[in-house]
Amino acid sequence: MKTAKGILIYFDESQRSDFLKEKGSEGYSFSDTLSVSDWTIKRFQVAILSFSGNTFDYICLAVKGKKVATAKYRVEFFDFVDLHSLPVSDVQQKISGNLQRHFINVSNGKGGSFPDQTWSESVTAIKALRPQTSEEINRIISIQQISSYQLTGLISEKLLQEREAFGAALDIFCGTNQLRKKVLSTWSPGIDKVEVTDESQNIAEISDASGRASSLLSGISEKYISEESAIQHDLYNWPEIERTSHEVGVSTFQQGHRMLEVVYANRNRLEETLGVDLIYHNLEFNSFILVQYKLMKEENKGKDYIYRPDPQFDKELSRMNDFTEHHSRTTNLVDDAQYRLLEDGFFFKLVPNIGFRVASPDLISGMYLTRAYVNYVVSPIGPRGPRGGKVFGFKNTPRYLTNSEFVNMVNRGWIGTMGNDSDVLCHLISGFLESGNAVLIATESRNSLANSENM
Repeated sequence: MKTAKGILIYFDESQRSDFLKEKGSEGYSFSDTLSVSDWTIKRFQVAILSFSGNTFDYICLAVKGKKVATAKYRVEFFDFVDLHSLPVSDVQQKISGNLQRHFINVSNGKGGSFPDQTWSESVTAIKALRPQTSEEINRIISIQQISSYQLTGLISEKLLQEREAFGAALDIFCGTNQLRKKVLSTWSPGIDKVEVTDESQNIAEISDASGRASSLLSGISEKYISEESAIQHDLYNWPEIERTSHEVGVSTFQQGHRMLEVVYANRNRLEETLGVDLIYHNLEFNSFILVQYKLMKEENKGKDYIYRPDPQFDKELSRMNDFTEHHSRTTNLVDDAQYRLLEDGFFFKLVPNIGFRVASPDLISGMYLTRAYVNYVVSPIGPRGPRGGKVFGFKNTPRYLTNSEFVNMVNRGWIGTMGNDSDVLCHLISGFLESGNAVLIATESRNSLANSENM
């Protein structure tokens, strides 16, 4: 794997430090012009920032952009880890050589990357002196090292589906793609879980002996991981679901008075998992959306991506049909929030398997298909492939929703079921887990603490 690189930058302007501290490090970014001709454009780098020249204040990711002046480039800094004003002298005592000569002074934009050995020793010293930041520093460095590789293999395919489900949940909650891009651009599985299979083609594979530690939620920033929540507590107390089915922790996101909690549940090792499901529970509209993810395979040398149903698909569709038949709404509307354009909350998303890359913030342009439309496609009168088989593709199944169309309709409560009973959710989750699928359970609610503080 390529050697990690890093730079040390001195911002000799107090307003920059004040602004960063005022805004806080979460979700904030800024840019400046530097002489970094030895960097590759758009390639992630790691930077240590100093605002006094005597302390290391933050470590973060940096990306080189376009040239803006002679020998100078625009560099964006983001994903900050606070080093709490670590004295340079403390680091200096643990390494060989003089760090001061490696500073890049932003006022003149001159400087270069650390020598490899000096960089390695400096990072090791920082983690020893600030052990509470060690995991976050490891995550940032792993992004720098892994981001140029295309990740292949079975676990990568499972994580690709999880990223699609997780990203969709963030978009539904936020109403835009901003939260999703901020979170997914800082995701990494960890260097120890990646094995390079072809250095010349930048191809690597995720492998993990335990299989469990590679779930998507285990690779996001610690600032999004919270303690056990109500939905997690319910998982442990439902008789149908064993405690061992829960994985990682709870990811929590907040916007104003609204909160999103995401829980990952999986009874199997990741490489033995049959698929990924998203259950999105919107308490404001008392609705559930349930999405089954499937990977489409490339055919005709990249001209087509298709999905061919298999026995597992048939079981999942049958389970959706059975649930809908037994839990259809039988009462009239009692308020505006109950109104739906579509009361059926079951969908399939078919995702072209175009590969998986670390720190990619974008969702894949796939197809969201309603349960009713899927039933038509697989019926005797549905469309068929060139050889008469059942097949889903962009050409023969045109009545699908795009990412943005689906997200907007769920966000505004236009589609989804009309039940908020926890027994219904328990039934759904246990049924999906029994099939061997991993489940992302995203629950959107109001933050009662925020509400009480602002009353």
